[in-house]
Amino acid sequence: MKMTKVLMLISNGFEEVEALCTVDLLRRADIQVDVCSVTGEKILKGAHKINVEADCLIENIGRADECAEMYDGVILPGGMPNSTNLRDDERVISFVQTFASAEKIMAAICAAPMALEKAGLLKGIEATSYPDCIDETSCIYRDDVKSVVSGKVITSRGVGTAIDFALTLITELGYADKAKQIAKAILYNC
Repeated sequence: MKMTKVLMLISNGFEEVEALCTVDLLRRADIQVDVCSVTGEKILKGAHKINVEADCLIENIGRADECAEMYDGVILPGGMPNSTNLRDDERVISFVQTFASAEKIMAAICAAPMALEKAGLLKGIEATSYPDCIDETSCIYRDDVKSVVSGKVITSRGVGTAIDFALTLITELGYADKAKQIAKAILYNC
């Protein structure tokens, strides 16, 4: 059986909780997560000055279409200026659009859904984000839930919803039982 793999695209100013919680919980579910820097540097500084080493650089992993064949999804954590960096990076937009065309999962949390919005992926679907980060008229905006699944697009609101976001992602990747086991093991529903 092929191992499930996802690609997390990040730059400096990423929200540490959103990125690391997601990586941690997905890896607990035996999902390979490759953290990929879009800055040209492997060492990245988070929004709260925590340094993290990326697994790879975007310029070294191949074209977007090649990656869409290798990976089951792409994840965009929030934080500033990470979210605007991702939104303004044409390589990121190309990856997101290519993954969408290949019917792969696209997941974004906090302010990062602005990259999905720029890529044209939120039109007419339910989505959420950190308040005021996306044009609420570009989608069917939800502020009454932690995470939204709309087809292959998963969006979530912020740090306080990071665990829900990660568990939702695990479920949507086909591991609902593992998501429940992990939720129980981390005392999520206490």
